[in-house]
Amino acid sequence: MVELNKDIWQLKNTGNVNQLLRIKKETNLKKFPNLVILKHNFHIADDIMFPDPSCLAFFTALEKNHIEKLENDDLLELCAVDIKEGLMQFFIYCNDYEKAIEKLILFLKTNSLYSCDFEVLIEDKGSRLNSLI
Repeated sequence: MVELNKDIWQLKNTGNVNQLLRIKKETNLKKFPNLVILKHNFHIADDIMFPDPSCLAFFTALEKNHIEKLENDDLLELCAVDIKEGLMQFFIYCNDYEKAIEKLILFLKTNSLYSCDFEVLIEDKGSRLNSLI
């Protein structure tokens, strides 16, 4: 999906050929206690159930052009990306989940082909992330 920067990200072995789980090596969850999970159900493009290239391109642009800017502005932190059997999830920690969702929607509404849902866990403090690892 995104070029793996070995200094920041690591791939986790999930034991499932139909799953790609990328986790940020270092996170600052004390700073961002709330979790927003951005979820997209995608059309399965091949036998191993991964998204088609245009879907990957859209969500790569979301991550590289939008989420990284929001991280640099100290609004949130993307900590994991999980792609598994028709579901893509971005695990984003933040302080103000309403503002984070609002900022994410600004990018997401640029292409109506990729509808998304949000799940919010208030005061998660890394619990869901730790369950992925």
